[in-house]
Order: sequence, then C-alpha cells, then structure tokens
Amino acid sequence: MKTSFFFNILTVSLSALCHLSMAQTVPTFGGAETFALYTSAGEFANTGTTLVTGDIGNGTGAVTGNAVTLVGQSHFGDTQGVAAAADVATAYSVLTSGTLNPCGFPLAATLDGVTVLAPGVHCSTEATSFSGSLILNGNNDPDAVFIIKIGGALSVDAPANIVLTGGTLPKNVYWVVNGAFNLAADIDFIGTVVNEGAISLGAGATLSGRALSTAGKISLNGNVVSNVEVSLPVTLLSFDIKKGEQSSVTLNWATTAETNSDRFEIQRSQNGKQWIGVGSVISNGESTKLLSYSFSDIAPKTGNNLYRLKMIDKDGTFAFSRIRSINFQSANRTALYPNPTIDRLSVLSKDLDKIARVQFMDVSGKLIMDQKNNDSSNAVSEYNINHFPAGLYIVKVIFADGSVDRAKVLKK
Repeated sequence: MKTSFFFNILTVSLSALCHLSMAQTVPTFGGAETFALYTSAGEFANTGTTLVTGDIGNGTGAVTGNAVTLVGQSHFGDTQGVAAAADVATAYSVLTSGTLNPCGFPLAATLDGVTVLAPGVHCSTEATSFSGSLILNGNNDPDAVFIIKIGGALSVDAPANIVLTGGTLPKNVYWVVNGAFNLAADIDFIGTVVNEGAISLGAGATLSGRALSTAGKISLNGNVVSNVEVSLPVTLLSFDIKKGEQSSVTLNWATTAETNSDRFEIQRSQNGKQWIGVGSVISNGESTKLLSYSFSDIAPKTGNNLYRLKMIDKDGTFAFSRIRSINFQSANRTALYPNPTIDRLSVLSKDLDKIARVQFMDVSGKLIMDQKNNDSSNAVSEYNINHFPAGLYIVKVIFADGSVDRAKVLKK
C-alpha cells in the first residue's frame, strides 16, 4: 500500500531561534535523574517480558503483574521512591512554565503527516494525536533542545515515527503532557516524557528516554525502555529476524550512532526468563553513520524462539534491544490411539520419559484434565477419559525441553 504524506514544514528565522534558545530552561531531575519509569502516585503494572535500563518505582509501593527485567534499581514506596515525587513535580513545573519556557511555535492537535521542527518550544493547547513522521532537526548543534508541550492527553498511534537529524540527541528532547501518555503497540518513541496522568505503553513499544508522571498508573506490556542518561550510547535504528537456510535464523540490525561501543551479544530464550548467549558480534566502537550488522543462529530450538541484543560498552555497561520472536514447528513426536475413542486414550511416543505433562482441553480452550509426570519412572501413557462428555477435545503434550505437540481427539 502506498502512503502519501502531507508536509507541514515549520521554519523560523535565525533571530527567533536565538531568542528561543536563550529562553529555554531545561529541568534538573535531582533524585529522579536515574529513573526510566516513575509515578508519584499510581500503580506500577507489567504484562509480558519488559526490559528496562534505568531505575523504576513510585511513591506508593503499589506493584502488580510480572516482574521487570531491570538493569538498575527499583524504588517502590521506599525513601528514594517517595523523595522522587518532589523532583518530578518540580521538573513538570519548569517545563510547563510560560515564563521559563514560553511557546515559540504552535502545533496542530493532529500530527498525521510529516512535520519538521527546529529547536525551541512547540505547543499544542489541547489533547493531541500523533501518527505521522516527526523530524527534529538540531541544525548541527549538539546542545539543541526541543520542548514539546501538549495541553491535554498525548496519543501516539501507528505508524508514528520520530527521526532525529542535525545532531539532535535524545536527552535533549522533552515532552510535557498535561494528561495521559498513551503509546500504541510497536511504536519506537524518543525523549523524556513528564506528564500529569497515566502512562501506558502498548505491546512491544519502546522508549529511548524516560516517562515520569506526577500522578497516574504506569501500564507496561512487553516493552523495552532505556533511560538515555544511563544506558549504553548506541542508537539502534532497526532489529529484525527471519528464517534462513537449513532451519537457521538470520538476525539483522543497524545503528546510526555508536560511542565507546564494544560488542553485541546475541541472546536467545524460549520463555522470556532464561536467556543464553548464542554468539557475539564486534561493534565499530565509534560512529556517527549508518552501520549494518548480521548474525546467523544455526541451531534454533523447536517451537518459539525469542531473540534480543545485549549492547555492551567498553566499560562493561550494557543495554538490551527489543525482543523479536520466531517459531519453528516440527513433526509431532507423539501419536494418540485410538482416535476416536470411547473411554481410554494412549499417548504413543519414543520420548515418553521426556513428557512433562499432558493436558486435555475442550474446543473453547477450557482445561478439563492436567496430568503431570514428576519423573520418567512415573510417566503415564494411558489416560481414562470415560467421564468426559462426548465431543472434540484438544490434547496438549508438553515435553521437558519446552516443546509442545497438539492434536485433536474425538470422544464418543
């Protein structure tokens, strides 16, 4: 599908740029400086496997859901967590101040084309939706600052894209939102967000920066968040995987900036909790241009394979990429007999002693029976299903290595 963009090119005079540069006031975050995710008064909730480089926490201590894989510290309702509330409030006040950061350029409430911004303070007076391409051009000034004020909630929807050009650094991009901050699934977002409301990151979304709220729930779902103040100085432009020849997996990634970078470690997992290194690629080390890398995993596991990059600096610090997944199906290792059946069902397999459990579910997915094998000597091969109502059932055979066979059986 071909997409057309409407160009909203914003230009300013040199004198206006100088005036804005002098007027901008960048906040100091004090004790909240190292936080990647924080809310003063709200719950911290996570679904799926989320990776965070930087500290996380809140002022209340309320935490639900899955644990976050963390390169940093957690401060939920402890001394640091409570104290950070005042620093976040101060930063929010500085960014919203019309005296310290007067608006220089108006923003539309809907950004759905290509918008180019120069350094300065840009303001929308109402809730704003963003689904286009936003280009932040620093005009070759590494100290160029962008402050984007949103007078309501900010919703970032696909195919939103943020591009930093002209020497713009992620640490110099600030979003101050007078409401909730909602990031759609698989969006890559850049900058420090300071808001007054909930923070919600959709499935697979990434944030290169911080999201700090004065009051509101933080909801995560399999995200990658890196505080640019503490994470590895590698700008990862892309990371993709695909099936290669002879059941291999090919990983391709590209960077647009590297500083003091040492290497990329390729890690693989089947459950998102236990990760193993399957290879390493030496990085360029120092670069300000586009660089491409690749790696081939010649021995992926049967079933689902998760991959991530561990980007390691020369001083040993590191950060993780977002997670990519790919599935390799194989012929079933088991057979069911008889099928259809009246009262008993046998599971036939040459790897019977490697079966960890067998589950029976109805067609709606409701679990009917769950038989766990504690060890090979107690492995069960025949199951009494006489009490099952007549109908179609799904049998799930789970092996100790994590692989799974599924088959349907008809109970008469």
